[in-house]
Amino acid sequence: MSGNRFIWGSRMFGKRTLRRAIASAAVLVVAAFAAPAAEAAVVHSAPVPTYQTNGRVNVIVIQGGVIYLGGQFTAVRPAGSSSGSVTRNHAAALSLATGQVLPWNPDVNGTVQSLAVGNGRVYLGGSFSNVGGTSRTRLAAVDPSIGAVVPGFNPRPSGSVNSLALAGNTLYAGGNFSTVSGIPRANLAAVDATSGALITTWTPSADDVVKAVDMAADGSRVYVAGNFTTVNGTSRRHVAALDTASGAPISSFSHGPSYAVVDMAVDANGVFLAGAGGGGNFAELNLTTGATVWQGGTNGNAQAIATLDGVVYVGGHFDNYCGMRSGQHTCTTPITRHKLLAVDETTGSLLSWNPSANSTLGVFALTGSGTVLAAGGDFTRIGGRSQQGFAEFTE
Repeated sequence: MSGNRFIWGSRMFGKRTLRRAIASAAVLVVAAFAAPAAEAAVVHSAPVPTYQTNGRVNVIVIQGGVIYLGGQFTAVRPAGSSSGSVTRNHAAALSLATGQVLPWNPDVNGTVQSLAVGNGRVYLGGSFSNVGGTSRTRLAAVDPSIGAVVPGFNPRPSGSVNSLALAGNTLYAGGNFSTVSGIPRANLAAVDATSGALITTWTPSADDVVKAVDMAADGSRVYVAGNFTTVNGTSRRHVAALDTASGAPISSFSHGPSYAVVDMAVDANGVFLAGAGGGGNFAELNLTTGATVWQGGTNGNAQAIATLDGVVYVGGHFDNYCGMRSGQHTCTTPITRHKLLAVDETTGSLLSWNPSANSTLGVFALTGSGTVLAAGGDFTRIGGRSQQGFAEFTE
């Protein structure tokens, strides 16, 4: 029935078209009477109907009209429903167009912490030991349509893989490991994206856990972030830019934050960090030097960060924004933001977007792509709607 287009739980394009038409009309009416200061175009505060999970989502990648999810869940179910569950152990795929669950089903026996998509494959990283009934220790490649394990690709890192970045035929990995394919590698490694063979010429060594790996927008360097304070014995506080061929720290990028970094996003304008410290912290760094461009603080850890159309979205387990300053466990001038907030990418100024998510630990993953912001975490309610683990917001 055509009326179902506008009911939560039955997502169709008619709902988005109507919402955009109403929003456009409202903008024209307001513009006729006033001309307030311009604010960056944020996504809507209410999520669109899409399948949800029964547990935490740690990572989200949107590629080729598909939303790939990884985490600690074991099933997905329709929006607004407590029934209709479909088994998906730690990895699932949804249609970007409809929000429906897709056949892709790698069937992973442990937590998926990282994903990368390309070369006709989906790469999974985490703390698992088996994918689809095949032994695969912490790093695997699977088919992008059904999730079947790719034969031969088996790098076998000795510890968890927290982040993956794909550039051409090179897959960069960061985590908490000491060997890959039996060869010493301290928390950072690169493997051939086709064969899984360790790339022996890329040899950075981080002295502590790596939480995030990302490529420069132009592919000229690899950015890494986490708990470490040195790379290759050189001081690099929690973030570094590395040469794509050798892994050596790039000398010009020499600044870094005092707090451990939990997540990172990189675009053509800057490097964006989310992390811990007194309360939580998030910041933009200069792409070349690593110097802080602007800084924001919360009263709990910032755990996820993404950029989309001039807006920086931050997720975590905070309940208050503390201002353009370092985080505080008790904000002196709190502004309520439960687990999610948005700031202007250029200035770092707080924006009005305030969807609010529940749960103690909150949001663990944010990804922006096209006109979509996707969020994952521990929540069971977000943007005023019952929705567990995963939510999709549109412009």
